[in-house]
Amino acid sequence: MKKIFLAVALIFLLSEVLSSEPNYSFYLERRDEQGRDYMHSRRWAKIARNGGLWELAFPLADFEVKNFDEPDFEENDEGFCLEFYWGGGNFLWRDIFYFKETDGEPCLYKTETFCTHPDENNKYEYVTDDCETHVINPPIRISRLGRDKIMRLLGGGYDFLPKVTCRDSDYEKAVEDKIMHLTVSKNGKVIQNLEYVYGENQHGMFGLRERYEPDSLGIEKKQFELMDLNFDGFDDIRILAGYTMNGAQPYYDVYIWNDHEEKYEFNPSCWDVVCPTYIKCDEINRRLYSSWNSTRGLITYYIWLYDDEFAVEDILYYNYELDLYSESDKYSNWYDKWDETDPAVVTYEMLPKHWKKALSFKE
Repeated sequence: MKKIFLAVALIFLLSEVLSSEPNYSFYLERRDEQGRDYMHSRRWAKIARNGGLWELAFPLADFEVKNFDEPDFEENDEGFCLEFYWGGGNFLWRDIFYFKETDGEPCLYKTETFCTHPDENNKYEYVTDDCETHVINPPIRISRLGRDKIMRLLGGGYDFLPKVTCRDSDYEKAVEDKIMHLTVSKNGKVIQNLEYVYGENQHGMFGLRERYEPDSLGIEKKQFELMDLNFDGFDDIRILAGYTMNGAQPYYDVYIWNDHEEKYEFNPSCWDVVCPTYIKCDEINRRLYSSWNSTRGLITYYIWLYDDEFAVEDILYYNYELDLYSESDKYSNWYDKWDETDPAVVTYEMLPKHWKKALSFKE
């Protein structure tokens, strides 16, 4: 009887395993993209689970000097992993990127790298180095893993990226003093110390004429966020500097990484043109989104590109009295001069896809 019970249990278990569906769906597609000088085709991966959909843009074999095969996708106990094969000449690399979900989004938390190269003693034989493992801390959200960052991380490149930490005991707690001390390290060595003073930054919006305390700026705790604002594969620093218009709009100061100088620059000149309120960074599609809420019944939305400097790609005006939108400059002023019969004045449903994406984008 026991044997029959065990046999039935085993059959049931096997049927459950065989009939179980994967947690994630994964597929690849190619899209034509306009490069600086010509059109090229890029491979994108789409990963979906429980109604969530995430995309990854992979570097190109010819244009970005990485010889990619189709990446392997595999689920594991914590989430999933992607495996890349690339290289050239006598050196071939295999990189595995490990993801697990945090707050409903897959995050890259570990990479493993293997390198195959000629044996020093026998040029006709190849050897594979031991696994080089890098723990990504903090993990990188998949929505921040653009193609440039993937390139930086391949081949064990994590240690060569700048890492930012705060050494203040009141970090992410109630503010005790108005200075945030940040330490920048690279390859295990401290290369820069930054002091951000709330309300007293010469090149920021606040502190130009007066000196403000953090609580009067609406700052409850010291905090910074890492995001690749200029899409060069290096993390930049975004700091909530305070709120404008009686607390209506968050204003941000930034430090942008200069790889040539190997240091962070505070609000560099290329940032001067950017509207620095409600900044959102879409690293996958290489766009910044920001907006400005005027006192004239209008909100102005911006989409920013970066190519050696920031430039406006598109501007949209929203009349919140009428709940209508327009891309026309003639509606950039007072809300009460809008012509609802003008074809240039549209509802949200009539907006182009890129604007719907920009307005709904969440970091």
